[in-house]
Amino acid sequence: MDIAGGRRPLAGLLVTWGLTRLVLLLFVLKVFVFPGPDVTSDVSVIYQGWYETLRHGTFPLDDVTWQYPPAAALPILSPALLGFLDYATAFFVLAFLADLVVLSLLQYAGRRPGKTLRGAWVWVLGVPLLGPTVYARYDVMVTAVAVAGL
Repeated sequence: MDIAGGRRPLAGLLVTWGLTRLVLLLFVLKVFVFPGPDVTSDVSVIYQGWYETLRHGTFPLDDVTWQYPPAAALPILSPALLGFLDYATAFFVLAFLADLVVLSLLQYAGRRPGKTLRGAWVWVLGVPLLGPTVYARYDVMVTAVAVAGL
């Protein structure tokens, strides 16, 4: 695998991403149990609680765990886009899709003249090292916006 030069076809990049992300999804959906504390409970308890407050048009002002700017409400409310899924599952699916957006943007940038796929490979291989936490926080959604801005 020529990670440095980025000359390998995108197939290797996409297959590696797909396999590693499938494992992450299986962990957050609790098909497999990841060793250690359950990091996904924040989505079904804290984030969903904030969602219930936010969807009624107010911020969780009395909740000391809400210490975010107003725009942070967007990823918390986004699971409503997938109303046919329960909140946590919709959140994980949207985090997965944001991950795919980052990969797409990095591979697009890496295929430009004089560029390599190094950044895309670092993303593909580095993100799984975070374990299921990566899909159990809204950081990957914010990262997609930041990468798009680059």
